[in-house]
Amino acid sequence: MDRQAHDRHIHVVAIGGGGGATHVLHAVAPFAASRTAVIAVTDTGRSTGLARKIGTMPAPGDLRATIAAFADDQVLAETLNHRFDGAAVPALEGMAFGNLLIAALTRVTGDFAAAIEHTARLAAATVQVLPVSVANATLCAELADGTHVEGEFAVRAPGKPPIARLYLREPAAAYPPALDTIRHADLVTLGPGSLWTSVLACVQFAGIAEALADCRGTVAYICNSTTQPGQTDGYRCIDHVQRIVEALGHGTLDVALINRSDPDPAAIRSYAEEELHLLRPDDDEIVAIQALGVTPLVRELTEAAGPRRALWNKQDTIQYDAEALRAALYEIVIMKGNHHG
Repeated sequence: MDRQAHDRHIHVVAIGGGGGATHVLHAVAPFAASRTAVIAVTDTGRSTGLARKIGTMPAPGDLRATIAAFADDQVLAETLNHRFDGAAVPALEGMAFGNLLIAALTRVTGDFAAAIEHTARLAAATVQVLPVSVANATLCAELADGTHVEGEFAVRAPGKPPIARLYLREPAAAYPPALDTIRHADLVTLGPGSLWTSVLACVQFAGIAEALADCRGTVAYICNSTTQPGQTDGYRCIDHVQRIVEALGHGTLDVALINRSDPDPAAIRSYAEEELHLLRPDDDEIVAIQALGVTPLVRELTEAAGPRRALWNKQDTIQYDAEALRAALYEIVIMKGNHHG
């Protein structure tokens, strides 16, 4: 299978945050001849937020993490992700060195995309890593009660009314090379990851929805394993898919890859205590997804419960097994009846 797939020069593009895109691109490595990550740039978390101010640039954090995840130079990978403890300089507490490097390169070159490219070259990254935009944009949201919040940290904050819609404070265009790679991909994945602040945040940049509509290959949404506090409280799988279809326009999303497995009950309870609830769609939901013009691919995707990961300023969630994800994505690549011909 692998040799046959490579002979077809399959190009996979993963759109979203660093964690989800990295997971997808690692999974497709056995059959993808080329891989590209198109990464969100609106984060305003502590380390990334400070680096954005230093470099007057888009968010570097997810891009840095993605480059490090595919770095051929492991020492440089660890260096990019190294976080200062702030003992001597409190302002640097938790700052990832790679964020500072990208900020410095942006100031030196005057070009954020060039800074990312230089960093990827330094690390000898084995995949192409592109920002979804080079605009220093601010993500905003209108909430269900009509109030507005600014900055990704506020958009994803728990305990607020549901998110009604996203927008950028100042409209901004997507990065042209990112649009080009999306159009020519054999498979483009959206997610898994934060629905509003990773996946839908990327779609806010002008040109992304159009490029996905023009994609010569298959566009697939990988639905999350759980809900996410502050973003998708009370959501079902159909609600996730509905939001993607609304953002892209009907007819663009071809496939929704949906998990329907039974993870360890103790793990489910542990996550539920943090308001992360397992998404396990019933047959009615699957029918409703089909009614949106999207092909649902339902598979058992979750990996065996392991130790919880410590994530910087983010919550852990139930992970997808790399081999199960690879098999499902390969199935999507070779599916017949591609909507885009």
